Amino acid sequence: MDGALAETSPAPVDQAAGEAWARATEALSALYGRTPGFESWLGDLRSLVFDARRARSPELRAWDAANPPEGWWRQGQTVGYSTYVDRFGGTFAGVEHRLDYLSDLGVTYLHLLPFMKPRAGESDGGYAVADFEDVNPELGDLGQLKSLLGAARRAGVQVVADLVCNHVADDHHWALAARQGDPRFREFFHVFESRETVDAWEAHLQDVFPDSAPGSFTWSDELGAWVWTSFYPYQWDLNYAEPRVFTAMTSALLNLANLGLGGFRLDSTGFLWKRAGTACRNLPEVHLILAAWRAILDVAAPGVVLKAEAIDRLEEVLPFFGDEAMPECDLAYANGVMAGAWTSLALADAEPVRRMIEAGAARPAHGAWVNYVRCHDDVIFSGLTPHVSTELQARAATALTRTSPATFGKGEVFQVFAGVPSINGMAASLTGADDAADPDGAARLLLLYGVCFALDGAPVVFMGDEVALGNDETYRDDPARAAEGRWLGRPAMDWAKAEIARKGGAGRAGEIFAAIRRFAALRASHTAFEALGPVKILDVEANGVLAFERGGDVRLVLLANFKGEPAVARFGAESWADLISGEAGTGPVALDPWGLRWLERTA
Repeated sequence: MDGALAETSPAPVDQAAGEAWARATEALSALYGRTPGFESWLGDLRSLVFDARRARSPELRAWDAANPPEGWWRQGQTVGYSTYVDRFGGTFAGVEHRLDYLSDLGVTYLHLLPFMKPRAGESDGGYAVADFEDVNPELGDLGQLKSLLGAARRAGVQVVADLVCNHVADDHHWALAARQGDPRFREFFHVFESRETVDAWEAHLQDVFPDSAPGSFTWSDELGAWVWTSFYPYQWDLNYAEPRVFTAMTSALLNLANLGLGGFRLDSTGFLWKRAGTACRNLPEVHLILAAWRAILDVAAPGVVLKAEAIDRLEEVLPFFGDEAMPECDLAYANGVMAGAWTSLALADAEPVRRMIEAGAARPAHGAWVNYVRCHDDVIFSGLTPHVSTELQARAATALTRTSPATFGKGEVFQVFAGVPSINGMAASLTGADDAADPDGAARLLLLYGVCFALDGAPVVFMGDEVALGNDETYRDDPARAAEGRWLGRPAMDWAKAEIARKGGAGRAGEIFAAIRRFAALRASHTAFEALGPVKILDVEANGVLAFERGGDVRLVLLANFKGEPAVARFGAESWADLISGEAGTGPVALDPWGLRWLERTA
């Protein structure tokens, strides 16, 4: 890959690398140990891993060594930003040009959504990868990507990319070889010639896209068989029961790491292993794969983070952290808290988000949550089960759509799971912040982001939320996007608006930008954020108000009023200072409708 594994001076095999390889061997032995030729295969894989270690540039080795022992992603000042390259900067060079904007906002890690070479035609927003060794030519070339990564690192911003590890495009060279009759590559995929066999698998599976792409298998005339396609028909699931698939994806992971990426969002992690008679989600073998990848990176690129995209019930997400003896992903999305916050806002009831925050405190000490308000995907409420009833989930989803006459939200239903809709839309459109006629829209948006930034974990801003960028209604007029409703919540950045907001203008957009920049600055400077740790839920005798505290000797208390009416939170005779408004007082604290307070306890 364009010199990614170019020869450099050898990196010695130290004790840490040896211990990490021992972990990888343990996980891979459990996964493939009974496969004929396992020892030879493992030896070849070891050579691949240690070659990548030796090929890592001196600059990247120095960056690995400079990382704090707990990892850069566990620092209190960590603030993320997520965007598509083309929607934000047009090209890699365009994103590089905008790094000062991100630094001004307080961003320390940048998640760039898929930028590898995509399938020709429909590509699920880049999640149908045609080549792991090249980038989308519309965005630039590998040299320009490396330039961006280096510039970002010098600016104190780590870049995280998607590794689409469950599937490849049907025009990836592995799929093309299988379609041309190569039996070696046919084994890279799950292929079934009998419809009866397919039906037996389908009986236990849940569709990912029940409305737009029902079923989990697609017929291929060239294969003369059905191929497993969990997502769209042009995305072929990889067969990780074949060790060569693991080797091939590990090679992609290491090559990309040695370009200078700071981490990877592992897309669709729960789907990596299939077993008859199960739902083929979150199986034990999935966790062995992830543990092996974490250990392999600890050998070759120990500063690189793994982030699990496991949008599921909390009890099924927590295992993706692994444990102290066999760690897996360093970060995982707190999708339950995200959906809980939207449910609380829609129903004017703090209880749903309170329950999810309390439940999320069960994360292991070596992992960290990614907290977010919106992302490029739909808001999925099913992750609230069993902590929030499906009845409340459905009510919240409906209340956030434009079909509800009494709502401030302008979301649209994407699909329905077990009677509960998931919804598309930008945060500003779901809160009314993009509507100048709604006087409370900005307060609702900042309420959600104020909670997000104060929680245990790393907050992530979705592109445009900082300037109240609304839904992209024009996607319906674009033949390349019209069939995919999630493009409603993937607008292009409005740079004229953003630059004015950055300088304090643009009215509501400037207000929101300044507030989010203030949240980031407080995270970077206040002692309450020096270490991660579960927040403590407080009872402040105010219905509809979420209250929690964090910190050590100096405590920070968050108050968030999820009701559209004033509230009073009671702290006894304690004095306090509001770090957002600058107000100070003693005793009960007044909250405006959808009001937010970050209070420092001063007595």
